[in-house]
Amino acid sequence: MDLPVIETPVFPRWVWIEEITYSHIPIATIITAFMLLAPLFEYIGMRRGDLRWERLSKSFIWFSLILFSPGAALGTGIPMFIMGTYPEFWSRWANLFFWPLIAQFMFFLAEVFFLFFMYYLTWDRWANRKRLHISMGICAAACGYLVQVVWDSLGSYMLTPGGVPLPEVDQPVAWSLAAMLNPSFPFLLAHRTFGNFSYVLLLTGGVFALRYMSQKRKNPSSENTSYFRWASSTCFTIGFFCFFPMPIIGWFYARVIQREAPAAFMALMGGHTSFHFIFKMSLIVVFLVIGGMFVVKRWGRKAIAWATTAGLLIVLTVIYVHPPLMWIGRSALAWRLVSTAVILGLIGWIWICRRKDNTDHRGWQWAMFVAGLAAFFTFTLGGFVRERSKSPDTVYGEIVKPELTDQEADRYLVYTKWLKPRKEIPADLDRNRPEDWRHEVQQARRDGLELTEEEAERIIGYLEAHHR
Repeated sequence: MDLPVIETPVFPRWVWIEEITYSHIPIATIITAFMLLAPLFEYIGMRRGDLRWERLSKSFIWFSLILFSPGAALGTGIPMFIMGTYPEFWSRWANLFFWPLIAQFMFFLAEVFFLFFMYYLTWDRWANRKRLHISMGICAAACGYLVQVVWDSLGSYMLTPGGVPLPEVDQPVAWSLAAMLNPSFPFLLAHRTFGNFSYVLLLTGGVFALRYMSQKRKNPSSENTSYFRWASSTCFTIGFFCFFPMPIIGWFYARVIQREAPAAFMALMGGHTSFHFIFKMSLIVVFLVIGGMFVVKRWGRKAIAWATTAGLLIVLTVIYVHPPLMWIGRSALAWRLVSTAVILGLIGWIWICRRKDNTDHRGWQWAMFVAGLAAFFTFTLGGFVRERSKSPDTVYGEIVKPELTDQEADRYLVYTKWLKPRKEIPADLDRNRPEDWRHEVQQARRDGLELTEEEAERIIGYLEAHHR
């Protein structure tokens, strides 16, 4: 069905949708992470009789309520914008997920009710009924997390439909369990859950570190100074260790993408998304180095050093079992040797610097803030890389974006018709570059590679233009 597409002023429509989406998602994830952590921290404070945990918990909820209005406003704007600029996608996608979208709206209403009326407003009133109060926080957190569950399910379908076709505009399916439980859904949900905890707490620890620095300058012996010192190091340390399950989950996630969306996987492995993926990996190195050194110096315990070592060895293991990333030299061996040297060097440096040290000076506070920012941008780049990897498709293998260009179409053809049958990745196009692409493609056709004459000419043209 031919639906009208509204053109956007100044910037292409994909720039506008990225801006609106990536303004909303960090707000929503911060709220969700704080809501999940608040009742847990409040419970820890109750069990230990430590009021610092309760203060930290209440500050999470107070800040979440501040973020609710801009988050909800941006969330409302996203579907409005998509309806006008991507009308066919929205009509077909909403046909498939109508009832899940209604369900997440009900979860959102319940989240607001429990969070504001039953958790925040009753904080002092139920001071002597802590278990009841914490249970209301758990209800609010559960409703907020169910909103994330729905959106992660619907978002993962866009990359790995799992054989469930996108219905036509005039085919109201209402909902599909198979589409919701698509192949990458559990891995995206788990990855984003730990990612939310990690980046939110690292960033929170960095912000609290600056607050501690400010309080220390004004009144070094005040209660606030002591609190912000504890809160910054506690949040930062928990966020640092929440990162380490992510490489394991990410490895399984990558395997699913490789199987279900091979063109998207190729985009990461030296393709059009590889630069952003490299930058994301570089940011991870930044907060791993700063975080690893901070936690062992701050706490000075052998258990912390061993836990950090185990986490870094997990990262190294994933590097070895994951397909090699040809970013260093032209061989898998070079990538693995350099990665091994960097991680083992970091482990050795951590053990050399293991003794407890003074982390209260300004340099460490700024370093924590930088690490928190690196974690934040790692998170935002993760979503950008995932969405960009399936370009030019809006839903992988089901519908292309309206602004599809000839170059994007030819690149997709190279991924699916040239690289995939030959079991190669985009990095191989430069590593094993022949003298004459036309001869190479025609020879592959004679050897049995199935390509029409038109497909062969388009592939030759793209390879000659971009991989000479």
